[in-house]
Parts: sequence; C-alpha cells; structure tokens
Amino acid sequence: MDIAEIKKELELDYFLERESIPFKRSRGRSGMQLNVQRCPACDDDRYRVYLNEDTGVGNCFVCNEPFNKLTFIAHALDLGDNWRDIIATCKEILTEQGWRPPRTVTAAVEVPVNVKLPLSLQLPTKDDQNLAYLENRGINGDIAGYFHLRYCQAGWWNFTKEDGTTGGQDFGERVIIPVFDLDGELVTFQGRDITGTKNEQKYLFPKMLPGTGRYLLNGQNVQLTSRVAMGEGAFDIMAMKIAFDEAVDLRDVVSVASFGKHLSYGAVDGNDQLGCFLKLKARGVREVTIMWDGSTDALNSGLDAARLLVGIGLKVRIALLPKGRDPNEVPADVVRECFYKAQVYTPSLDVRLRLRSPYA
Repeated sequence: MDIAEIKKELELDYFLERESIPFKRSRGRSGMQLNVQRCPACDDDRYRVYLNEDTGVGNCFVCNEPFNKLTFIAHALDLGDNWRDIIATCKEILTEQGWRPPRTVTAAVEVPVNVKLPLSLQLPTKDDQNLAYLENRGINGDIAGYFHLRYCQAGWWNFTKEDGTTGGQDFGERVIIPVFDLDGELVTFQGRDITGTKNEQKYLFPKMLPGTGRYLLNGQNVQLTSRVAMGEGAFDIMAMKIAFDEAVDLRDVVSVASFGKHLSYGAVDGNDQLGCFLKLKARGVREVTIMWDGSTDALNSGLDAARLLVGIGLKVRIALLPKGRDPNEVPADVVRECFYKAQVYTPSLDVRLRLRSPYA
C-alpha cells in the first residue's frame, strides 16, 4: 500500500468517530466538509478546522496549519514526523475500516514433467521488464506475474502423436498463458499472437494436451473467498481483476475464465467446468457472477450456464456488458458498474431476458 492509496481510501470521518473527536458536516465550495472542533496543532477548540470530506485537505483558520489525511492523523495522535509510525497507524485504521489489499500473491503452482512449455521468458523479467504489448493493454508487471504470463520469442511445442510419430507447433511471438487445475498443476497452455498478423490462429493451443474446456483459467487462485466472477477469455479476466483491484469492496472477488461462451458438464469422472465449481463450492464459494460479452448469444449461453450453477446450489448473477463489448473492451469503471448492477438469476429472469434481450 502506498501513500496515494492511503489518501484515497482512508475515511477521515471514520477516524474522527474512532477517536471520539467532535466534528460537524457542512457544505463548502468544493463539496462536503468536516468541521472539526479542536485543532490538533494549536488546540483552538472553536470549530475552526475545515477538511474536505473526500480528500482530507484543509487547514485551521486560527493557526493556518495545512492538513491532509496523514498529517491530520499525525497531529491528532502525536506521532510527530515518524512516517513509519504514521503509515503503520493509517494501515491499521484502514484495516479496521474494512480495507483489503489487492490479491497479488498467487497460489503455489507446479509444472509436471510431461508439460514442457515452449522456450519462453517469465513476465515480468528478473529486471522487471514487461512486454509493450501487455502494457499497452493495461496489463502491468504485477498482473502479468499474477497470471504467470510468459513471452515466447521463438519456441516450439514438441509432441508425440498417437501413432508414435513426433510433431511440433511454432509458438514464436506469442504470450504464453499457462492453464492450471484447481490444485495448481499445469495442465495445458495457450499462446496469444502479439503481431496482429495471425488472425486465423490468434490463439494457438498445444496438440496432445487436454482441451481447455474442462478447466477454469485462474481457478487455482480461488482461495479464501465466497465470490467468483466468470469471464470468457484470459484478457477478459485480466481486465476484470484490474477493475476489481481498484475498488476495495471488490478485492475479494476472484476472476476465472471459461474459455468461451459455454460451461462444460456431464463428464463421467466429473472432470469438467461444472465439476470445478462443485469443488469450489466445497472450498467456500457461494456466488458466481457471469460476465460474458454483450450479445444475445452470450446472454443466452450465460443463462444456460446460470441454470447449471444454480442446480448445484450456487447463487448466480448475470452481468450485462455494453452491446458488442466484453470486459477487455470497456473502461474499468464500466466493468465495476456492470458487476454492481448484475441481476440475480431466477427462472423468471431467464424467461424475461430471453424474450426481451437488451441486445436485440
């Protein structure tokens, strides 16, 4: 957590109530103000301290001491100029207030010997370098690391066919997106072209490895949460994570991808996506928000998936993205707005949305 986030997220009225410091609310030229009775700098107690409720910026009209959230707290608690103590105290207040950090640490993963990724660099690199392609899409080094992204400049996936002969696929100039099962074992991967010249094979999947349709991308990171949001593809859920990280109340939501507008089910051994959700339910997941793209086909498929998930006892919400857009194609605030406005799935909602699709 940095100072900018403390200034943004800490609620000064919560601090004043926490410390039983008398204050009033009033309206000023720049919005609502907190009018504090006693100045912590000069001890004047005639309500001459005015602080902006959102930013915490203000001053005492007696001694002219300027304040922001951190300096006001430092004065009020006699912390002096010890910034280590000031920041630690602010973190403590934020935690009490309900703040939670973004999820940056991923679950432990392992790579079995039978899945040898094409020659590639881990992102970000050891000297914190990231691909310009990813940065231009808003995916910084932290997000790249969270999803275990790699870059293959010139590398091949070599495999053995069922008849014993060998083959290979060129994964050069692609972002490698590893896929792990719920226990964190690498099971397959996909390669995303970054040149824009391979439209017929924008995404390349390795032959002779299991298809992605039985897994949930990022499912291994569904830990210590009751809420999951499901997008279609890798870059959709990266955009969703970025959007959720920017809102403290959404940082517990873990994004997973279904690899398309479907939810696989019916495998005899339960090794499918519905089976994954059954396992996640056993781990504490209670709510799934479906955030597939804004189209009638995706909506109908989402309703089909919702019916399956409700059938295993999960609460399901349907988020309606703007027409023709997915989470990767809209600003973060739009992603959050769609999540907040998602409708709880019911049979009547199913019928209503199918008969009167907002995308028709």
